[in-house]
Amino acid sequence: MIRASARTGLVLLATALALVPVLGTKAQVELPVEIDPQALIQNGNQLYQDGDFQGAIAAYEEVREAGYEGVDLYYNLGNAYFKTGNLGRSILSFERALSIRPGDPDTRANLELARSLTADEIEPLPRFWVLSVISWWVNLLPLGALLLTVILAYLLGAGGLSVRILSRQPGSTRIGTWLLLAGSAVFLLFGSTLLAREGVIGGSEWGIIMVEEVPVQSAPSDEDNLTLFRVHEGTKVRLDQRTEEWTEIVLEDGKVGWVPTGIFEII
Repeated sequence: MIRASARTGLVLLATALALVPVLGTKAQVELPVEIDPQALIQNGNQLYQDGDFQGAIAAYEEVREAGYEGVDLYYNLGNAYFKTGNLGRSILSFERALSIRPGDPDTRANLELARSLTADEIEPLPRFWVLSVISWWVNLLPLGALLLTVILAYLLGAGGLSVRILSRQPGSTRIGTWLLLAGSAVFLLFGSTLLAREGVIGGSEWGIIMVEEVPVQSAPSDEDNLTLFRVHEGTKVRLDQRTEEWTEIVLEDGKVGWVPTGIFEII
């Protein structure tokens, strides 16, 4: 399926600066002038409809490599990879779509279908209810709406600060104060939510196994007697400690071990 105060002011400024790297990740949409993303996506959609799934993948990947990321792009890319039997990249694409819009029902359904076909049957550990509530809050708003809320709150707080500093009327000063407080509160609340959403604070980095099978070792070594178990293509893992050649992974059922760096892709 295809889908087309001075201290307060300093706090606001510091938090805004902290958000700059975030705004350049999943929210990045700028492309070189010579790239027409909509034309490429439409071409990919047509190729998909015609049954040329490899051609569709090439068109979608050209858009992605140019710097564009979006739910529909990853959704369509996941479907195309699924049609070619590439479960690892299909699951990776669906997971990337959900990282932008966690509540998308079509993406979630297709992800569950793809995961049901993987070799590993992993039962996730039950989550403490507090973590479930936090996760619900962090993923409540789509990324675009969350970014817009943060920007508007910052502008509201900055406008209130300007009124408070420049106004000579007591009434205007009180209004500026309330705007400053309201904007600061909303900015800090949703700004921290955005940082958590992007994994900047308190977040975990996840990846998808891209090779058919890989032994998971008890230590960063390829000695056969250190093998604990094996994981397969499409398995979702949390990335923990790393060396230049090895990465410690944690499965959703709590199993821990080391795999060679490079056999997974970060979501």
